[in-house]
Amino acid sequence: MSTPTNKAANGDDTNGAMSVGLPISVPLLVALILGAAACSTVALGDPPADVNACRPSQMIFADEVWPQFLAKDYGGKTCGAATCHDAGSGNSPLLAAPTSTTTPAIPFPGGSDWEMVYRAATQKMTCTNVRGSELFTRPAGLRPHGGGALIDPVNGPEGPLLDRWVAASP
Repeated sequence: MSTPTNKAANGDDTNGAMSVGLPISVPLLVALILGAAACSTVALGDPPADVNACRPSQMIFADEVWPQFLAKDYGGKTCGAATCHDAGSGNSPLLAAPTSTTTPAIPFPGGSDWEMVYRAATQKMTCTNVRGSELFTRPAGLRPHGGGALIDPVNGPEGPLLDRWVAASP
């Protein structure tokens, strides 16, 4: 004599257990839970320039960062010189001197040369790590830089200047 089996409406053998219709299979659900628990945080490095872009004060850029750092003469070298970071150099970022010698309108008008230089500089800036950003580490000689070490990374005025620039309101 054979033992009777309970068949659910869908034809599954439940051996007397109550059948509950789940939208996802139990093994798949367990795998998802265990997989999520096994994942750890992955360090992806600095975000690309357009994501969480660093946009510090345009006023401090025009009044202090440009004249006291980027346009400053470092033993015959300036960041926007023809052989360094102007449009003809092929070096990024483009930091050619703005053609306007008057104080620019703040915020910088779209398409102006001040806006272009500001954006180029901020793309090399990491607001959450000013002293680790390319705008600081390359001219400080902490990373390869075609112009060599131009600034003192410990005692130079450029580090505090960049710190102040990033900390200021846009």
